[in-house]
Amino acid sequence: MTNLLAKRFGTSPRLELLSGEWLKQGMGAKTVKFDIGQGGLPPEVNWEDKTAAIALIESRHAKALASLLVWGDNELWDWSECFDMVVEYLALKMFDRCVVDGREAPRGGKQTLKELSSLVARMTLHFELYDLWTIYTVEGRLLFSGIKMNDRTYSNYFLCYQRQMLNDLEELVHCINNDIAKYRSNLAISCELVESM
Repeated sequence: MTNLLAKRFGTSPRLELLSGEWLKQGMGAKTVKFDIGQGGLPPEVNWEDKTAAIALIESRHAKALASLLVWGDNELWDWSECFDMVVEYLALKMFDRCVVDGREAPRGGKQTLKELSSLVARMTLHFELYDLWTIYTVEGRLLFSGIKMNDRTYSNYFLCYQRQMLNDLEELVHCINNDIAKYRSNLAISCELVESM
């Protein structure tokens, strides 16, 4: 990953996790403390607690997005499975919306509606993860993403689905923030109980 992309990863305001810093802090490999809580000291919140916060996110798509946002900038982590899971979720939502709207793939195009939905979802997630929207024109985004379509056709007929995908991503971030806030609240209550014993 180039330095420019690495610096841009996860910087989109839509993808801001309210507990992002809490989740990322201390997530590197560390020596385990086996004497936590002994001698009257309260147990510390460690990387295992933070990993559990992600594991307990109810929606599997929100969990995949949270994993991307927390570990996606780590070059040693293969995030393709989580990325693909979010792409599949967004693509299915676009496909369903197109069916409801009676929208078909452009005539004479080389991509089916399912393929187009997948490519638009991949483009949307990639451009949002790296906050690249202002760097590329619509034509550049389509070319970069392998979408074989005129930029005017895309803007007139399919840009609305991209916008809906961005709303879907915001909803996933909202789910992540709610589930992690609940977890942190329960964790604080547990720590208070241990301290009072």
